[in-house]
Amino acid sequence: MRSKRDQLEIISDILDLVEKGHTAKSALMKNANLSFTILKKYTDYLISKGYLEETENGYRITPEGDKVLEKLRRVRELEFKLAELINELSEEL
Repeated sequence: MRSKRDQLEIISDILDLVEKGHTAKSALMKNANLSFTILKKYTDYLISKGYLEETENGYRITPEGDKVLEKLRRVRELEFKLAELINELSEEL
């Protein structure tokens, strides 16, 4: 099992948390398990791409961010299905 998340997982986690109402920086840090420095790096990137907007109370996901989040969810689902298939195949071999 991997111990570190890749960039797509971190981006997905941030967008997912904001969508679910965890919009404050402190809530994102806690729930995404990120330091302030790392959170800032990713939120700045997501803002620059137009996927997040900064508000008085934290962040808001944009319509483009919603589209990206849906694609990231599909990728996670496909990764899970692929891992299951690989495990099944490994047992057969």
